[in-house]
Amino acid sequence: MKKFISQSNKIICALLILCAIQACGPQTPRDSQRTYAKPDLEQLLKQAQQSAPEQKNALLVQVAGLLVEETRYEKAQEILIRINQQYLSPLQMDDFHLFYGETLLALEANEASLNQLRNIGSPQSKPIYWQVRYSQALADSFLANSNYFEAAKIRVDLEDMIDTPELLQQNNEKIWQSLNLIETDFLQSLISDFNNQRLNGWLEIVYINKRWGHFPKQLIAQIELWKQRYPLHPSQVHQPETLQRAAAAEEYRPTHIGVLLPLSGKNATVGAMIRDGIVAAHYKSQSAVEAPKINFYDTSKTLSALTPYQQAIDDGVDFILGPLTKESIESLLTQDTLPLPMLALNRLDQPVAGHPHLYQFGLPIEDEAVQAAHRAYEKGFRKAIAFLPDNSVGKRAEESFRKYFEQLGGELIEVQTYKEAKALKNKVQHLLGVDSSMQRKRGVQQLLGRNLEFEMRRRKDAEFIFMVASPSMGRQIKPFINFYYAHDLPVIATSRIYSGKQNPKEDIDLNGVEFPDIPLLLSNLSDYQLTRETLKDIQPEALDSRGRFFALGFDGYNLVHQLAILRAFPEYRWNGLAGELGVDEYGLVHRFLTWAQFNRGLPHVTKERELIQQEESQTDELNEVTTTTL
Repeated sequence: MKKFISQSNKIICALLILCAIQACGPQTPRDSQRTYAKPDLEQLLKQAQQSAPEQKNALLVQVAGLLVEETRYEKAQEILIRINQQYLSPLQMDDFHLFYGETLLALEANEASLNQLRNIGSPQSKPIYWQVRYSQALADSFLANSNYFEAAKIRVDLEDMIDTPELLQQNNEKIWQSLNLIETDFLQSLISDFNNQRLNGWLEIVYINKRWGHFPKQLIAQIELWKQRYPLHPSQVHQPETLQRAAAAEEYRPTHIGVLLPLSGKNATVGAMIRDGIVAAHYKSQSAVEAPKINFYDTSKTLSALTPYQQAIDDGVDFILGPLTKESIESLLTQDTLPLPMLALNRLDQPVAGHPHLYQFGLPIEDEAVQAAHRAYEKGFRKAIAFLPDNSVGKRAEESFRKYFEQLGGELIEVQTYKEAKALKNKVQHLLGVDSSMQRKRGVQQLLGRNLEFEMRRRKDAEFIFMVASPSMGRQIKPFINFYYAHDLPVIATSRIYSGKQNPKEDIDLNGVEFPDIPLLLSNLSDYQLTRETLKDIQPEALDSRGRFFALGFDGYNLVHQLAILRAFPEYRWNGLAGELGVDEYGLVHRFLTWAQFNRGLPHVTKERELIQQEESQTDELNEVTTTTL
């Protein structure tokens, strides 16, 4: 006992010194709020030091609770493990178990935390603020131990004890988070007459979101039906963020689209191909009666895109598609506001804030660099070297690849840049470390004064090469890689390596290179094969590298109705000619491409996702779920 008291006194003295240095700790991370006067930590420690064992241990329990609130979990645990529990009353023991459980949970001893909290005997004898804190800790502990349904049930019951909008919102987010971790089919099976209406309402709305999350139109319709069944449900008053997005998602329904493109000058070829894609989508998707009117404006005929933009407004358009160049987009953004929603057909280097109806859709190297990093990582590669052009495209590719690959846990250990074809040999030697091997050979020969048989070696620390190159440059680079003992080193490139047309005689030098590209040019799925057959007769130029711009125009037109919904549902993907398309919170359209690898000079698909079944085909199943399951 003397030893225990001596250790406790040492801890108390140390904490007194700590409290003198740190007048106050950080705010509690928990979402409960104290509704009583908070005791002074330093005063409690002094009082405990001077008290008899019964009062001392009770005071140390209070100190531990305050330390937990200040997120000083390790200090709280030092106090708790030295408390002599025989001096505590049953209610004080409940405090002890709560604070110890919170500490263990924060330090990720999840099972031990749950055991402590389960030892609490009389939570109903405590004040409301204590019961709220206990329920939150117990729910979080169940969540950490993967008992998601129990965590959600505790949070649902907790709503009756919370009386502030902020805490209700936080509690609802926790319920949503817990139930979303349950498998969809199992979630549906939990809906039962044994549950109260409030819990069933939560189970249903989360099930609806998980089941129809990839079909926003139907999701919104299902949410409306759910609201009729549960008009007073708490999640309607304090909606989780996902439901807020769903409620706010409204389609753009333009009747007159203004298209801003360079139709003359140096970018006329690209502008014309995008225009052809827009026109093709316009006549394919809707009847002449339903289709919006389209006006084209040539941005190359004026010094600034502001002039055709204003002309479009004067002509009564209600949606802008374009412009194409970054300079034109930036000129429009000099305005304080954009009076019309706009889908720019390029992407700026940085996200733009302050324009909620601005969207950007392009063919940026950044998307492909990120997907190259992801592809490499899923294949088990962790160490990369890169061979990139010495220009802005190469720099952007390197930055995006490095950032994402390192986030995944990989490492870009070396980057070599190139400019001219005549220097490629030396550049590849340096990238693969062969030049160092050659230098060592020359040094040894000079030292010995005679020629030596020498086996040249490449570096062994790299697992693959990330490469950005045009078809002509790639056909020179890959043979050098093979020659310098790296024929077995995987090469992952971007779409720039592919001309868009099958050319096995020349592309045989690219054998083994894997790359992503738009499904219009690569996909084996029947929908895309049929599209290629159609274009072969009416627009054959869309089936080479120019097809990427045709797809940009085609998808850009079709995306107009989808943009707001895609933004509201980040997990939702829309299938287009340019890939699976998604929109982030900044309004940036991201492409998810088809992967292929050169084999005998021909690209063979190595990875692509099956098309998500169209929403219209789900109507019968939707009606069945509405009338029976729920």
